[in-house]
Amino acid sequence: MKKLTDFFNKRKITCEEELNILDIEDNIFFSLDNTISIYLKVEAIPFEYLDIKQKQEIVKRFIMELAGEKEIIKIIVMSLPVSLEVNKYLNDKRHLTKNSFKRNMISKQIEEIKELRDKGEMLEKKIFIQIFKNNNDNYAIEELNKRANELSLKLKNVGFNNTIMNRYEILQFFNSFLNLRFKNENINNIWSDESE
Repeated sequence: MKKLTDFFNKRKITCEEELNILDIEDNIFFSLDNTISIYLKVEAIPFEYLDIKQKQEIVKRFIMELAGEKEIIKIIVMSLPVSLEVNKYLNDKRHLTKNSFKRNMISKQIEEIKELRDKGEMLEKKIFIQIFKNNNDNYAIEELNKRANELSLKLKNVGFNNTIMNRYEILQFFNSFLNLRFKNENINNIWSDESE
């Protein structure tokens, strides 16, 4: 019984404490424990549309590109509403195919995705990568930016389109799993530069 009492009497922690937030400037996330990090948003490759050889080639290139990585990489995968990128990918595939049956099947799939997305019934996996560095010298931010650009290039060499997230995207990312009732305009009000 004492364990339950201790559990329910624990002090509630704030979002800032949970996320370890000190500040976010440009694309750099400053944490309370004196580390800095950068987030990359990675577009998933739709493996279900690739044949076995294509999948094997992507995995081989991925292993080769990341073989030299010695620092910690945190990979976060979330289910969020389907973006328009899926339709863009399928549209490109549809235009490139010469087989009319395949083209019709892809067109039907695009329409189904649109309908499910509009109803909010279809989710897709979103991939985010966080890289860290201790903020203990004058060159930490420069080194972290260099590492982020190198990692971004390695992922692009494999075929994973990605971008380094800016301040607003990082806030949206936190918002997507912390407080679903929060609206984007509220984020702008809280984190606006006017209050600084």
